[in-house]
Parts: sequence; structure tokens; C-alpha cells
Amino acid sequence: TSKGLSDKCYFLPVTPDCVRKVIKHEQPDGIYCTFGGQTALNIGVKLKDEFAELGVQVLGTQIDTIMLTEDRELFASAMAEIGEKCAKSHAANSIEEAVVAANDIGYPLIIRAAYALGGLGSGFASNEEELVALCRKAFAASPQVLVERSMKGWKEIEYEVVRDSYDNCITVCNMENFDPLGIHTGDSIVVAPSQTLSDEDYQMLRTTAVNVIRHLGVVGECNIQYALNPYSREYCIIEVNARLSRSSALASKATGYPLAFVAAKLGLGIPLNEIRNSVTKETTACFEPSLDYIVVKIPRWDLKKFDRVSKNLSSAMKSVGEVMAIGRTFEETMQEAIRSVDTSFDGFSRNSYVPETKEAIEEELTKPTDLRVFAIANAFHMGYSVEQIHSLTSIDKWFLCKLRGLVETERRLGAYAADQKIPRDLLRYAKQQGFSDSGIAHFTKRNEMQVRNTRVGYGISPFVKQIDTVAAEFPAFTNYLYITYNASEHDVSFVDNGVMVLGSGVYRIGSSVEFDWCAVRAIRTLRENKFKTIMVNYNPETVSTDYDEADRLYFSNITLERIMDIYEAESSAGVIISMGGQAPNNIALGLHRNKVKIFGTSPENIDGAENRYKFSRMLDQIGVDQPQWRELAQYEDAEGFCSEVGYPVLVRPSYVLSGAAMNVVWTSNDLKAYLNQAATMSRDHPVVITKFIEEAKEIDVDAVALDGKLIMHCVSEHVENAGVHSGDATLVQPPQDLDPVTVRKIGEATAAIGQALRVTGPYNIQFMAKNNEIKVIECNVRAARSFPFVSKVTGVDLIEMATKAMLGLPVTPYPNRGQRLNYVGIKVPQFSFSRLQGADPILGVEMASTGEVAAFGRDKYDAYLKAMLATGFQLPKKNILVSIGSYKEKVEMLPSVRRLYESGFKLFATPGTADFIQEHGIDVTALEADKAREGYSLQEYLSNNKIDLYINLPSKNSFRRPASYVSNGYRSRRMAIDFSVPLITNVKCAKIFIEALARFAYDKWEVESVDYITSHRTTVLPGLVNIAALVPNASSETFEDATRAAICGGFTTLGVNAYGADGFAAASDQSVVKVKSAGRGHAHVDYVVEVAATDANPSAVSSLSSDAPILYISFDKTHPVHVDKYNTVSEHFKAWPQTSAIITNASGNDLASTLLLTSLFNRQIHITDVRSAEDLDLIDLSRTRGLNVTCDVSVFTLFADRLPQVSGLSTDVQPLWSRLSAIDCFTIGAIPAQIAKTVGIADVACASLGYQIALPLLYTAAAENRLTSADIVERFCNAPRRIFGLPEQPDTYVEIHQDRLVHIPQTSDDAKWFPALLTKPVCCVVHRVVMRGKTLFLDGKFLCPETADASGRDLGHVLRAMSSGPSGKHFAQLDSGAAGPLGIQKSSHQHQLQPLSPKSPQMKKKVERKISTSSLTKPAIEVDTIDEADAVAVASPLETVAPTLVESIAAKDAAAAAAASGASAPAAMRVERPLAINRLADVVARYGNENPFYMKHVLSVRQFTREDLHLLFAVAQEMRTAVQRYGMVPLLTGRVMASVFYEPSSRTSSSFQAAMLRLGGQIFTASSETSSVAKGETLEDTVRTFGSYADIISLRHPQPGSVQGAARFANVPVVNAGDGIGEHPSQAMLDVFTIREELGTVNGLTITLVGDLRNGRTVHSLARVLSQYKNVTIHYVSPPALAMPESIKRDVALRAPYVVQVEHTELTDDVLAATDVLYVTRVQKERFDDDAEYEAAKDAYVIDNSVMRKCKRNMIVMHPLPRVTEIAPEVDTDQRAVYFRQMQYGMFVRMALLALVLCRNF
Repeated sequence: TSKGLSDKCYFLPVTPDCVRKVIKHEQPDGIYCTFGGQTALNIGVKLKDEFAELGVQVLGTQIDTIMLTEDRELFASAMAEIGEKCAKSHAANSIEEAVVAANDIGYPLIIRAAYALGGLGSGFASNEEELVALCRKAFAASPQVLVERSMKGWKEIEYEVVRDSYDNCITVCNMENFDPLGIHTGDSIVVAPSQTLSDEDYQMLRTTAVNVIRHLGVVGECNIQYALNPYSREYCIIEVNARLSRSSALASKATGYPLAFVAAKLGLGIPLNEIRNSVTKETTACFEPSLDYIVVKIPRWDLKKFDRVSKNLSSAMKSVGEVMAIGRTFEETMQEAIRSVDTSFDGFSRNSYVPETKEAIEEELTKPTDLRVFAIANAFHMGYSVEQIHSLTSIDKWFLCKLRGLVETERRLGAYAADQKIPRDLLRYAKQQGFSDSGIAHFTKRNEMQVRNTRVGYGISPFVKQIDTVAAEFPAFTNYLYITYNASEHDVSFVDNGVMVLGSGVYRIGSSVEFDWCAVRAIRTLRENKFKTIMVNYNPETVSTDYDEADRLYFSNITLERIMDIYEAESSAGVIISMGGQAPNNIALGLHRNKVKIFGTSPENIDGAENRYKFSRMLDQIGVDQPQWRELAQYEDAEGFCSEVGYPVLVRPSYVLSGAAMNVVWTSNDLKAYLNQAATMSRDHPVVITKFIEEAKEIDVDAVALDGKLIMHCVSEHVENAGVHSGDATLVQPPQDLDPVTVRKIGEATAAIGQALRVTGPYNIQFMAKNNEIKVIECNVRAARSFPFVSKVTGVDLIEMATKAMLGLPVTPYPNRGQRLNYVGIKVPQFSFSRLQGADPILGVEMASTGEVAAFGRDKYDAYLKAMLATGFQLPKKNILVSIGSYKEKVEMLPSVRRLYESGFKLFATPGTADFIQEHGIDVTALEADKAREGYSLQEYLSNNKIDLYINLPSKNSFRRPASYVSNGYRSRRMAIDFSVPLITNVKCAKIFIEALARFAYDKWEVESVDYITSHRTTVLPGLVNIAALVPNASSETFEDATRAAICGGFTTLGVNAYGADGFAAASDQSVVKVKSAGRGHAHVDYVVEVAATDANPSAVSSLSSDAPILYISFDKTHPVHVDKYNTVSEHFKAWPQTSAIITNASGNDLASTLLLTSLFNRQIHITDVRSAEDLDLIDLSRTRGLNVTCDVSVFTLFADRLPQVSGLSTDVQPLWSRLSAIDCFTIGAIPAQIAKTVGIADVACASLGYQIALPLLYTAAAENRLTSADIVERFCNAPRRIFGLPEQPDTYVEIHQDRLVHIPQTSDDAKWFPALLTKPVCCVVHRVVMRGKTLFLDGKFLCPETADASGRDLGHVLRAMSSGPSGKHFAQLDSGAAGPLGIQKSSHQHQLQPLSPKSPQMKKKVERKISTSSLTKPAIEVDTIDEADAVAVASPLETVAPTLVESIAAKDAAAAAAASGASAPAAMRVERPLAINRLADVVARYGNENPFYMKHVLSVRQFTREDLHLLFAVAQEMRTAVQRYGMVPLLTGRVMASVFYEPSSRTSSSFQAAMLRLGGQIFTASSETSSVAKGETLEDTVRTFGSYADIISLRHPQPGSVQGAARFANVPVVNAGDGIGEHPSQAMLDVFTIREELGTVNGLTITLVGDLRNGRTVHSLARVLSQYKNVTIHYVSPPALAMPESIKRDVALRAPYVVQVEHTELTDDVLAATDVLYVTRVQKERFDDDAEYEAAKDAYVIDNSVMRKCKRNMIVMHPLPRVTEIAPEVDTDQRAVYFRQMQYGMFVRMALLALVLCRNF
């Protein structure tokens, strides 16, 4: 649905009614029914008999063939004709027929609904009871049920076949299912090409496929499925899909053969041998692909998100997405595919997903679920043989043998301990078998980066191979690539240094096609800006994996290992991670820490939004509100917090995606039940509890920022209140019910958050609002699923803006500022509950939708109804059932229920609801769930489809109930789903639906231009007026030719000046009657006849004014009828009625005299065909003197410099253009006829000339900024109607493609008199002309039948009194910034709209199109697209309230404001980067402008409070950003620091020195060896000395307490850089900063201090700092002789009695398992007097991989450094090892410390 993919895209339900209406509206020539899956196929079947009448031809496979393949009996009969076998089957139209068929065929059976998508309504039946149950559900989805013999356990084979209309037929790909028959192919693992077929079997099935497809007559692409008996050559044809299917997409990606592309061409009648293979560019499409690789597809399921749902896989499809992997061996490819399904999967290996018990394994193998492949892995590990597994699963032994080999390799790897080196050959073999680095690391008890380094050290790297479709028999030109270890060389060279874009991966609940749209838009934006691009994705269903979208496509996993492989191989310029949803974000930090260049927001800042502690802290700092929340590990704490904030609360396990396992809890009992049943609560698995705000509105903001400054944001509101996951919510854009105050606050908060996170690129924030108070729910620093919807509604491509911002390209902030939408877009979720047997179809905080639809409407009700229909929702005809749980919602729904009743619906309700409704005077029938009276059973009504709509509003579900609990409400909701009864379960959705339903009138509903978007800049104009239309004689033929040409040019009203070469003119009553008679029934436009003034008719002319109310006075001596005397003019002025119009073509002296007469007679007059600047000046001067005079200029006068020279026409056009404001109207005029006569063109109809090129000429000038669209509409419509009193034409409009380039062909009549048109293209194409609701012209075709009377009307009797209205000058001075050409706003959907006519979308696209037509009715033109600097777009009416924090953008964007008034496009710009110093001032201001560090000694951590430290940390964060961007922050220019170290130091001394230098200061150093200390100088004197030279001293001394003593003698601040075994305050500060940056918080953590705690000054200070935090547990692990001093422990206990301190002498597994921070210290040799004592203690604790395996996955290891042997080098590559990052953090903390000490403020 993106612009550029089609000329026009309708956002309408794909239903027969809507398709029919679109066909009538667009009148296409052809239609494809085979590209839209089963949905489109069904539409074709239903409209089969109407296509001919509608004038549309079915392209490709014909409907009869489709029906033949869909009807089982017809299909079986067709197969019998060529001797092919189908499964024995019968079609049944009732349950009774199905039972009879079953008895004939015999059980077991498969039951399938005909014309159903994805096996909906299908299942296996082994007896009559199961058959009847299945049929009841199947008949709810389809009118016909297919009863077939079951061949469960046979092989399932598919062939993709292509055939052209010349009977050329090839098979493109054959695939086999890993799973045997019995599981829907969409839920099966699929392998291509087939691996277990013999050549005989392959050829047999291929021959059959070709014969079948030829016999059926398919034209295009289709899919044939077989069941093949694995023990014989017996086969049956299961079905033929005579359309592109799910398998087609897979086959296209698997082979590189573009099936849809080829099928489209075949549908146009092009033979296969004329279609080029776009991969080889040498072969044709009739070559069958030959593969030298293997492809594996695995489905993705999200069944765990649904309560009570059956997880068993059967004939009904349940998967929500699929992955595809490419490799050289089955093992390699299978492993890659498994990892692609979910990032938590390591491949085919031993796992915890299926318990290793005989019962669990065999249950899973015999009754497969989504975990079957993991059960197979565990079965092999348990000792099951290939034979045993085959007997349980019927999976081919070849596959099982290959998988067993993987288990054997896993065991070999597992034999190597962490300290053993993996042999090179084994490591290479493991990689060739597809094991990942992380998997190998897991088996060998080490970390992923260690395995990577070992592998790279061995020279084991993957190779890049091409998909070439012909197995290297011909050269390949595609960059469709995959990665394998089973090769010896690369197929490509790496010279592009392209930009990598990471895709979204597998579709799943929470991440679907929306993110693929974002990735594709990013790729296209990059390519448009000349960047080389690299796409990485592995989803065969996506556009991003089309090989021609990017310069290089890698079909590969999105993991740290694979992205680094590609990045290093390609020497990529950088990676864009923010377009693919959460999956790329999850590896952002890993990539960043491995020196991968990330475009856009820093991954560290992304982590600042994703880590709830950091984000919450940031919100508090910037003053943005958030709901109260807490992460808790104990039930008592949870209960206490809930009591504190009050119920309800939102409870969820920590770290979830798409609301997984979240729930709203309403009471303490529910909390206890939820925590016991649904969530495991422990320190390792904490639960996050958030205050839930009832009745709050949820709001989405999609935004783009550049260097932290907001450059675009869009506010959308949810229909449902907060409590429904945003992915399941109904989204409205622009918001319709939000208070402007709320919108303003949201804008301010969005800007503040973007600035705080320093966002560059896209981000999304979810707010909740109540009573104009807003709170932030969450922020995603990436593109969100709502970005495509918002971009399409507003017309502003947010992804294009974000991509440009990230790459440093010029970008225009707020390109739609000042414009408003006059339509509403609504996005509605699509659910798949009908496929998920047992799932409860209610909405909650956990996401359940599997897709979404969007629609547009004049208001939210119109849009909502269309969107609901698009999801497959059926509008109720009569009976509506209502069940409302809570009293509050009963009251809220009462007006809506009454609305239903008043609209004529028959109401039914459950007993409680019925009582309430009846009490309020509404007639309702009660239906009972239990023990119902006969005829009043709710179950009976639902199961027999007696209910058309069920509104079930359940009471608040208190918590996630166990699967064993089944309520009446659940049963009835489930019945509604199972029997296809439309169901609504949300009160807000029910209310808007009922109102929309009440307003809907089907018989009045028609296609409107709000329903579509176009790929061009489409503008809707009112019908145009040419007040100077020449009709050379009064014949009906001339009238018809002239008005037909006018329609083709967009003109719907003409002022007719009729004359003949023989002197005929409309100058008398007879001649006027003749002209009117000629027009009656022949004029296609409305017209008014103008009376010609002559010297002879002054006395008679007044009697004609009632029929011809315009008097035309011509002074042109060449005109057949004119006046010669001013006296005659005077007489006409006297005689002509005062209220009727007078037109004259006077110029020069004649004009001056006429204006004098006008003044004397106090008349209004219109001067036509003005050709000189002097005449315009005279007219303008007359206006200033009070004369009521208007004028027009022929369009062609303005372009006279390009015309053949004729008398009276100056080629100097600039004076006229400069006086545009003095021109009231444009006309066609006499110039085309005059030039045609002058140059001797005889074979043209002069009355028809000029109309079809007027708008192209003017809009070309508009593109050159010489005038605006508003100028054109004013002068060609508004002004002439106002001046001459012409009536409005209802339902009349002209739709133009404003940005298309028009090449006028030489054969055109206009090219003959205007030859310059051939040398320079013009822009603008008239697409559609509608007059009074009837389309007269469409896409180059004049549509009025020749047999019908023309519909033009004579306006002679209906003209209003003449009025000059505002002059052109006055109009030009109006504030057009608020309105478009018709007094309304430009719209980004993308049109300009008049009140009585539809709005048409506008979009840009580079396209070439030919419209072949004949001279008048079919203007033959070639169409391109002109480049536009800006896209017209529209923001929410409420969003125009500029947020205060965004005003700086608005001030800089004056050009954007000018754009709304028709001025030139806003200049693209870079937003100025914020100054670091200003941000520092903001930080200090947030802390009350108090600086507790200023000019203070920094001697001990005990000096400072936690709030002081947090100020320090906030400044340190700003320092980090400033250094990363600018390298330095010149705060301390001119300041000097003395660095005095009496002990050796690398990190601390260098860190302080680097910090001072980056702050712009200078340093000098001193040590005990180089200073006067060597001569015996005291420390006090040294400090006094250095204090005389420096502004600050950093001092380290080996004697504890020495720095404190020296500070007493210093006259400048002294910073303690370590005093023996005493304190090291700045190290403790940076340590806590590190913990906060890495883990988000210190509160509640378990911190284990290991090593020499007696002498470790760093841990002394750290322990004291930790005492300032809540719920901290400190483990002291040391040899007894090196234990933490009692004084330190006592100090901690006194300061924080709630801090738990535990001492250990062993680093036990229990301690490791509980540890969040493992802080390791060196055993310091210099502190020991006895070397033997040191040697005994130094290796007491060594942290290596074996230790790390016992730790949490999200813990960190710290060390103040230097280290000796206490941390093994192998740990350095572990992502949890942060000690080197700890050093980096240290410099930022010390920069902050120095700045705060030396600067009072910033």
C-alpha cells in the first residue's frame, strides 16, 4: 500500500461490493485475481458473471479454471479425464451430506472448508462424532465442506509450476515437507529442493504437474500438492492452487526466480521465452532453476500468548510467520533456520523446551506441537534410534540420520572443557554443520567471543555465495547472497562499503510487516541518495528480501555473530538498526562494543530507554511524569507496594516483549493468585508492578529527532482505554477526542525525551492521559509498528526523514506544518482467534493480534466501519446479542443499545443485561446459558447462526485464570468465534461501531477519493471556467467538439462567443436561438451564450439579456462582428441591464475610452484578452480610482515567448508575469485560433485548441515557482464564477496528477500551432473530470457515450447578479497560508479538496506511462514524474499547537510555513546541534542550581550524599556525550591541575590528566622521584607549593589519611586519588556510575567483593557508597587474613542497617548464582611484607569461564585494574566483563568531578 508500487491504491475492504465499486469508479481494462491469495480468488469467483458487464477482462488464469480447482468434485472429474488420481473425496453442502460421504469413503477422514484460507475450518475425523463437530465449524466459514480420505503419514510434496498462454510450461521449484502429511503445509518445515525423492519419483511428479496444469489451462503460476506413499510409488494429487500462494513466495526466494513478476507478464500474454531471467540477464524465464544449495523453511508460532489454546499442529494453519535459511548442506541450513525462529534457540541441540522423559518425548513426537523438532533433539540425547523416532513421527529417515549427526557433533564438542583448546578440524566441521559460535561456546563451557576469536585465529571464516538460479552454468549478476562454511571462495568482491540495514526477521505477534516497510523505505531512501546498500534479513515473506530492493541482500540471521561477519567482510560504512523492530535493537550494544559503526541514536542511549531504571531516572530528571512502579522479588514487598499505590496494578515478569505474560490485577487475592500461577517470583525472576490508571486514554506518538531535537512528530489516539496492548488497539490519526492541552503536553514531553536521549532517527512513545495529565508508559528508540500507518495518513514519510537524519543528509523539519487533514485514518487489528482453538478472544495488556488493516473516512465512524469490514467483520442484518458484565459499562452502553433499537435491530441479551435494558424501556429478548427454556438458549442461537453480532463485554478479568476455569462468558465468546459470529469485546469499540453502523447507509455509499492514495501528487480542482470560448459557427458539431475538448482539459463551464467566417454572430434573437439550439443536447459542459454588440443592435440587445446575459463588445477589426464607434458603445452601456455583465477586448486607446465610459455610466466591466503590461497598469490604476473593472489574460499570452509570432502578441512576457496580481482571470481565448490561421494550419478544429495544454503550461510554471495552484484555481474558477454570477456546479471536480511530465506528441493538434511544446516537456495530467457526479473523462478517455445526449446546461436563465468580489490583487494579499486553492487546506493523503467533491490523494513516484488516445477525446501523452522538493503532507489539527520545546524548530522553519501559502518548498536543513555547556546548565538546574562540589576537597565518599552523587553522574553522562561528539568540553580553559602521585599509577593518573585536557585545561605532574620530596620536603609543603601554581591538585600517597592531612594546608581543592589502604573516592564514584550504566540501578542488587579486601582502598570506598542505596546485599569474599576491615563493615552497618553484609572465604556456586556485580580486586603484592604470604594468597580466587558459567546472564564483572591473575584473559571477551568500559566511564566521572569542583555553574 505504499506510494510508488501502483498508480493508485485503495484502502478499502477486499470484498465483492468494494471491488465492484472500485471497478465502476476506475473503469480498468483488466483485473488479476491470482495475486491476492485465497481472498482475491474468492472475489473473482463471486464477481465472475459481472466482469464482462463491468468492462473488465480477467488476466492470467481464468475464473472457470479457478472454480475447477476449488470445487473438489469438478477437480476430481478433471483429473480423471487425464488419468490422474486424487484422494477420494466428496463435496457436501450440509452435515447430512457430509455423513453420507464419510460412510462412503471410510474413516479416517480430513474435513476441509472450501474457499478457505490457510486450512481454516479443517481437521481430521476418525468417527462420526468428530466429523459432525468439525462440519459445524466448517460450515460457519464456508458454504461447502470437502470430505476426503486421510493419507496422514504420507510424504507431502509440492511443485511450483509456470505456464504461459502458448502452452509453454515449466516447473520452477519442487519442495518436500519435513513433516509427513497431516500438518498444514504452512505449519510444516519445508525443504527445497526435495532431498529424499528418487529421480524416478521426481520426474514422475514433475511430468504429472505439467500435464495437470496444461489440462486445467492455468496461465501464470500455480502450486500443485501431492501425497506420496513413502513405501511405494503411489501418489495422490491433494490440490492445485491456481494462484500465487504462500509456497510461491517461498519458491521465489528459494530459487531467485521471480514468480509473481513472471506471472504478471504471462497474464498480459507475453510468452515465457520473451521474459528475461533478471538474475543471469542472459537466459530467459523458460529455464528451469537449478540449485546448488538447499533451503529450509520453518514456521514461527506464538501459541504461548494465548490461554487455553490447543498447541497441537494439524490441518488448520496456526503459525504467524516463517523463516528461511540457505546453505550448502541440510544440517547447516536446518540449524540456521532453527536459530532464525527465535533468538533464544541455539540450533538443533539438547534443550529444556521438552522434558527428557519418555512420556513427554513420545507425546510430543506422536502429537506434534510447535516444539516437535526440539523433542527430536532430546530424544536422540536420550538414546532413541532413528528407527524409533521414525516409527513415532513418520519423518523420513534421511532427515533423521542427518539430525543424529548433529547430536554426535554436539557430544564431541561437549568433551572439551573450558580450559581445553578445541581442535581446528573439529571447529571447522562444527561450523560446516551449522553450529553457531554461541552454541559451540555453550557446549564447551566458554563465551561466544572467545569461540569467535579462536575461530578467526584458525582462519575459519564463512564464505559469501550467490543465488544464481542456474547452478553457475551461466554468469549471475544478482547480489542475492547467503553465507556458508561449506565453500572455498567468495562469489563476490567487497568494494562498495555499503550501509547495512537490519531487517525485522520473522513475523510474529508484535513484529510484522510494519517493520519490513520501515526497512524497505530506509533502503530506498539510501539508494535515492546514492548510497550503496546491504540488506540483512531471513524472512521469505518480506519485500526487503526481494533481491532487487538493495544493492546486496544477505539472506541470513540477525545475530551478533552473523552481522559482524557481514560487516567485516563488506567493510561496511555502518549499520542502521532502528528499522527492524526489537530484534536488531537487542544486539545494538553488542555491535557497538565490538566497534561496529551504528548510524543514528547511540546504542548506549537506546539502552537508556530500554533499561527501565535508567529511563525512569531520566524521566524524573526532566520532569516528565510516569506511573509509579517497582521491580520486586518477594511477595511481601509486592503486596506492600500495591497497598501503597492502590489497586489496580499492572503485573508483569521483568523483560517482556509485546506484553508477554502481563496482566492487570485488581485485588490482593488476585495478586497472590497471579504470582502463584502465572509468574515465578524470585531474585532471578523479579516482577515489575506498575500502578494501573483506570479510564485513562492511551496515546501513541511517532517521532523523528536529529541530534536530540524534534523534527517531526505525529500524535495518534487509541479508541480503547489504557489496558489494551497498543498492538491490539484501534488507532485514530489525527486524534479526534483529545484536548488541545493534552496534545501540547505530549508534544513537550516528546521533545524533552528525545533531547534527553539525544535521539537521531525514529522513536515512539506511548502515553496515558487522564484529566489533561499525561504519563509516559514506555519509549522505543526505533521505528514502531505504527510508523507505516502514520506516514500513510499524514503523507509525511517518517522513515525517509529518519534515514536522512541518521545519515547526515539534509532534512526538512515538519514538512506538513500548518496543514490540516480533512479526513481520518483508522488502524484496526486483525485477530486469528478462529484458528486458535480454545483461545479466549478478549483484549488485554498482552498482544494477541496477528495483523492490521487501515481505512480512511470523512470522519472516524466512516473510517472505522470500513476498517472493520476489511478485517472480515460482517455487518449485522437483524439480530444482535448483548452481554455486559459490569454495571458501569451497562450504564455507559445504554445510549448505544438504544441507538441499535431505534435503528430497527432486534435485540437479545443475557439475563442480567436484559433486565437492565428492559428497565430503561427497550424491548429485548433474554437468552440463557444454563438450563434455558426451549427456544431461549444462548448456545442454540449462536451455534445455529441466529445471531448477526455478539457484543460481549466481560467483567474485569481479575487475573490470568488457569486453563481449567471455564465461565459462561468464555464459552459464549468461544462459540461466537467457532461459528463465525461477529464479536466485539471492548466497550469503546462497541460504542464507535454502533454509532458508525447507525450512520451507515449502504445504498448511498460510494467510492471517495479519501479511500485511496496515489503515487503522484494528485490535486482536486473545482470545475474550471473559460469565459472566452470561441465557437466559430453555431453548428452542433462545433459545439460538441469544443465542449469535448474542454472536458478533456478540465473545463466544465464556458462563456460562448459564437461567430462565423460569413459574419454570423449571436447579435439578434434569431441568432441567439440558433446558438442555443446548437448547444442543446450537444454541449458536454455548462455554457452561457454571449451576445455580440454591433453598431446596429444597441436598441434590440437589451431584450436578449434574459437568454444571453453577457454582452461582448469587440474592438477587433479582424473579428467578424465588432463596433467602430464609441457612440455605439455608449448606447450599449445605456441599454444593457445594469445587473448583467459586459465584456470587451478593448486595448490601448480603445481601452482608455471604454474605461472613461465605464466611469461615466457607473458600470462594471470586464476586459478580456489583455495582452500588454500597459493595459494592465491602466486597468489597475482605474481600480484605485474606484472603477469596478476586472480583466483576464489568455494563458497563452503568458507563454508568448514560446509561440509563433503573430500581430498584437509580444514575446516579452516578463512584464505580465510580474503583474500577475492585477489579473483576475485566465482564459483560453482567441490566440490558438489566431495562430492556427496565421501559420496556415487548416486541418484542425479551432474551437478545440488550447484546452488540453492550459493546465500543463500553468502547472509547469507553478513547478518553477512562478505562480501557485491557488493562483490557478482562483483565476480559472473562483474569480470568473464570482464576477459573472455563474452558479456552483455540485459534485463537480477535476482530478489532476500535478507532478507528471507530459510529452506532447507530434500528432497532437496543439503541437501543430504550438510547436515549442515538442521541445520542452510540461507537467500535469488531467486524470478525471466529474460533472454533477458523473465521470465524463478518465485517464485519457472521454466517457460520454455517442448515443447519449450531452449533459451540459444552458446557464442563460440562472446567472446571479454580477459581482467583482476581491480583485486578483486582493486575492493575492489574502492569508492563503491557512487555506488551499478552494478555501481549504492542502491534504497529504494527498490531495486538495473542495467541499462538494472528493479529495484525491497525492504522492510522488518516478513512473512512465503511456495513454494512447485520439486527437480531441484521447490526448496522447507520455507521462513521467517531475522532481518535487517537498511532499505535501498534513498533520493533526490538534498537532498544530506547537509544543514550547519545539518552538526553536518552528522559528528556524519559516520556509515550511511559507509552503502552506503556496510559496516555494521549505528549505531542507540540518538542525543545530545542542551545546554541551547549555545541557550541563540544565542538569545543574534540575538539581536546584546547588553545586555541593564547588571548591571543595574531595577526600572521602562520606562527604557526599546520594543526591550529590547523582548530580555528579548526570554531569558525567553529559560529558560522555560531549566527548563522543566534539572530543572536548572547553569548560576549564586556562585552568591548571597538578597531578601529584607518590605511588605508581596508570589508570587513575592518566584518567585525571585526560579529563583535565578534554575540559580544555592543562596539567603538570610530579612524583616522589622528580619532586623535592627526594630532598626531604614534607607533603604539606609540597601541597602548598603546587597550590601556588595550580587550580586543583589530584594527590595519591601511600600513607592512609595523608591526603586528608595535606588538604588542610592547601589553598586549592585537593582530590584524593588514593591514600594507601584508606580510601579512593573517585574510583568508588566511577564504580557506582558503571553499575548504574550497565545495570540501570544499584538498589536491590547483590554485589560480591572478591580478593584483597583488607588492603583494597577501592572496595573500602565502594562499600561506603553502597550503604547509601536500598536493599543492597554485599558479599565479602576473601582469605581470612585479607578480610574487609571491621571499621568499614561497622561504618556501613551504622549508615545503613538495612544493607545485608555477608562474609565468605569461598566463592561458592550459591554466591555466584545470586551475584549481580562481581567486583574483583588484585591481591596487592606491595601491601605484603612477606612474599610467601603473598604467594599463598594471590591465586585464592581466579575468575575464568568455568566460574562465569555459574553466574547470571545479566550480571557484570568489574575490576579497578591493574589485574594480575585474578581474572583470566578468556573472560575479557565475555559481554559481562565491563572492566575496560569501567575505565572509560572513569574519565567521564572525573571530568564531571573536576568541572563541578572548579565551576560554580555552567
